[in-house]
Amino acid sequence: MLIDHLLVNLCILIALLFVYVQLRWKLKVEKKKWYIADLFDGVAGGSLGMILMYYSIQVTSETIVDLRFIPVMLLTLFIGIRPALLCGVIIIVGRFLYGVTLSAYGAMVLMILIMLFYFIISRLLNKNVNLNKKSSLMILATNLVFTVIITILVRDFGVLKILVPSYWGIAYLGGFVSVFFVNFQRKSHFLLERYKEEASIDYLTGLNNVRQFDYIFNMFVKNAKEKGEKLSLLTLDIDYFKKVNDTYGHPAGDKILIELGQVLKNNTRSFDIVSRNGGEEFSVILPDCPNHQAMEIAERIRESVSQHSFPIDEKQQINITVSIGVATYPETVHDPEEIVKKADKCLYVAKQSGRNRVSSICHH
Repeated sequence: MLIDHLLVNLCILIALLFVYVQLRWKLKVEKKKWYIADLFDGVAGGSLGMILMYYSIQVTSETIVDLRFIPVMLLTLFIGIRPALLCGVIIIVGRFLYGVTLSAYGAMVLMILIMLFYFIISRLLNKNVNLNKKSSLMILATNLVFTVIITILVRDFGVLKILVPSYWGIAYLGGFVSVFFVNFQRKSHFLLERYKEEASIDYLTGLNNVRQFDYIFNMFVKNAKEKGEKLSLLTLDIDYFKKVNDTYGHPAGDKILIELGQVLKNNTRSFDIVSRNGGEEFSVILPDCPNHQAMEIAERIRESVSQHSFPIDEKQQINITVSIGVATYPETVHDPEEIVKKADKCLYVAKQSGRNRVSSICHH
């Protein structure tokens, strides 16, 4: 019966941990100010401890046991001391809501001591020590303190000989399962975010890739249609890039592409969208930008690239040029869906006109 109740406590804990972790990521708590994040984590952990107390095991008329220490331990391991401390305080206050009794004071002493031990363990063991070792020591400290306090509160040896071993076993099981579960979720989330990033970011330059370009460009097209704003697009291509690769090798070509991406970002507005659309082809989305301003930006890019020295190894640098096509809705393109096609045609005109040029004029 006792083990059944503790296992129910564990199942509730895992279910609520899943909800908490998912909610924390959805709200992007880690990106908020530290005191907001600490408040969220501390209150969430404390609430979890309160729920665990609600489903606790009544050992005597005044004494209840549960796994309320686990939220405090998890916060100490994965988040920090401050939210763990807040969590512990909430749990202590919550325990007194069940009655101001000797057991409540015992529970307060238990929580204070385990928080102290958690703090000491987290400070003595550096970040390189694995989670299993840290959590093992924390659970051991919890069980030792629990054993001393519960022995003082419950003077019935018949109850203690069942309660203490059972609690030790479930505490270790619950602690390890919780740590594994949270760590697994953290790693899964990290990999998911990494895959999302890799799906939208060009692996070489760190710019948006063509898939992300299409997604963002379609949003700007929709916005331009609805609000009647001007939308410009630059498409550019490195002149004679094949010759650069043939002469200096593809590693040198990759260095040039990376450097060019930085030059483009340095010569565009902070809210412009720079992408690598494939090979030596790049693009710049210019929201709320009339044609004359787009031409100025394109000319600034062209000139900056031609004057920039691109390192291809530790000793050698070369110069390159780019050709740029410019299209603007609604000034040079009446249908925003045709902006890309128009810009590509203008890029072709710039290349045919001798390269190292900017063009926004081409045949429909």
